[in-house]
Amino acid sequence: MSASGPKNLAYIRLGVSHLDAAAAFVSDVVGLQAVVTNGATRTFRSDQRKHTLSLFVGAASGCGIEVTDHRDLDSILVRLREHKFEARLASDQECQERFVRAALITQDSGGLPVDVVFAPAHSGRRYYGPRDAGVRGLHSVGLRSVNIERDLLLWTTALGLKVRDRVGGIAYLGCDATHHRVALYPSKRSGLLYVTFEVEGFDNIMQNFYHMQEHQVRVLQGPGRETASGQAFVRFEGPDRQMFAFGCEMAIVDEQRHHPRQFELDRYTLCGWGSECQDSPELIAHPDRQSP
Repeated sequence: MSASGPKNLAYIRLGVSHLDAAAAFVSDVVGLQAVVTNGATRTFRSDQRKHTLSLFVGAASGCGIEVTDHRDLDSILVRLREHKFEARLASDQECQERFVRAALITQDSGGLPVDVVFAPAHSGRRYYGPRDAGVRGLHSVGLRSVNIERDLLLWTTALGLKVRDRVGGIAYLGCDATHHRVALYPSKRSGLLYVTFEVEGFDNIMQNFYHMQEHQVRVLQGPGRETASGQAFVRFEGPDRQMFAFGCEMAIVDEQRHHPRQFELDRYTLCGWGSECQDSPELIAHPDRQSP
């Protein structure tokens, strides 16, 4: 991790059309613990932090990444402005809504909000989900990119993540020892592609897979295993056709020895087991999505 860069994925802010239905899905299917319930927002825990997922009525979904030092916000803000990215410090009210001490807010090439936050609140109580889904915490996020090179400039040069591997034009970006926390997918539209929550092991992947079949939740891809990262996963459809995922066993990277690899884009470089996701163009091995 760079001296002035993020250490982890902090949270997801997910806009939905029907708040109560979305909250019920997150609790009953994803297995997250409800924290705050009011007329405008539902927040959920997935680990020791105060929250890792917020639901609200709207379309402006986004994500937050955490830095370890308040001074990192200043250095990142300078780099964002140097590269002509819109950025501003969050208000006190916005920080309270995000359960953080300080934050700055920017956006990617398609307008997806990206928060850089300092000191997200932790809970004094042990995380305990409403069902035994095996959830260990928020793990990673897939983002659609309408301008992959511009977004790589944002996430690497300005924010400080590192390219770990590429599959065609897809870029896997890391900020700690885990292979990646953010994956950028070339797309004709912007926004969140999927949100992944880590589970304890592969048994939980299969148990959740059968749980979703039993409860008529639409599985979109998997069970499968990402070729580049080694992560086992199952991806499924949530409210407003948003994609959620459970994952485990992602590779740990030795930064002294690992060098970014370039894979050709095909069915087996996206998933080593060959599982396909026909509903999402970003997860289909199409020739026009190869790297330049």
